[in-house]
Amino acid sequence: MNKKLERFEAQLREIFEEKIIQLLPGNNKRRKLFDDLSDALQKNLVEQPDGKIRAPDNFTIIIPKEDLADWKAHQDVLDEMAEFLFQSALSQGFSFNQQLRIDIEPQNYDLNQDFYISANFTEKQSKLPDTTVMPSEEVENQRKNIPDRAYLIVGGRDNFQLDKSVVNIGRHSDNDLVLNEPHVSRHHAQLRAINNRYVLFDVGSTGGLMINGKTISQATLHPGDVIRIGMVNLIFVQETTVEQPTTVLPVDEDSEESGKINK
Repeated sequence: MNKKLERFEAQLREIFEEKIIQLLPGNNKRRKLFDDLSDALQKNLVEQPDGKIRAPDNFTIIIPKEDLADWKAHQDVLDEMAEFLFQSALSQGFSFNQQLRIDIEPQNYDLNQDFYISANFTEKQSKLPDTTVMPSEEVENQRKNIPDRAYLIVGGRDNFQLDKSVVNIGRHSDNDLVLNEPHVSRHHAQLRAINNRYVLFDVGSTGGLMINGKTISQATLHPGDVIRIGMVNLIFVQETTVEQPTTVLPVDEDSEESGKINK
């Protein structure tokens, strides 16, 4: 197991050292980041009854609060490191509860060191067996909740049709709407169809979520709302059509004429 970790550490350092220079301009600090990640992984490995090794999936870099802006400016590098760590560990036979992520947490007190790293296991998500079929009534209810004729204008150019009850948005390729932009988290936001309206949720992104210039954690969308994810603007559009146009009642000419005669 130690050889596997040593090989991972060497690969991590080789691939990301140039990028980390921007964040940690010192050989000792860069080496400490790689070493601390490797140590946090190694110290928290858990051997399962079946012999498989489960690895922590959430690494938190604890930093002084005054350094937060500098670290967040390079979150894209940390996201790439998390993805590489995740894929490399899987290839070495390790398993995870969830997709691995590296977060930044500022502390309100001065640290004796530039940063330190903690590793944790997030709660394992339960999955329905492959043979489980969702009841038709539930599927139909979800379809009824989807707003009609709704879509997003992405970056002022492309239209993304909204025709699902749940729409995941982020930089990772497993999202429904993939935004390949470094300031977008791998899993950034989620749209859920609730009572014929789309509700937008921040799913733990690093850069946050904005609607019409205001930071939000969740919000019900209205036509014309401008969503800001990383450096990408999304405009929510929902076309409204009147299924039964207003009926104009014609003047009853015969009645008018008869009225004139009776006068």
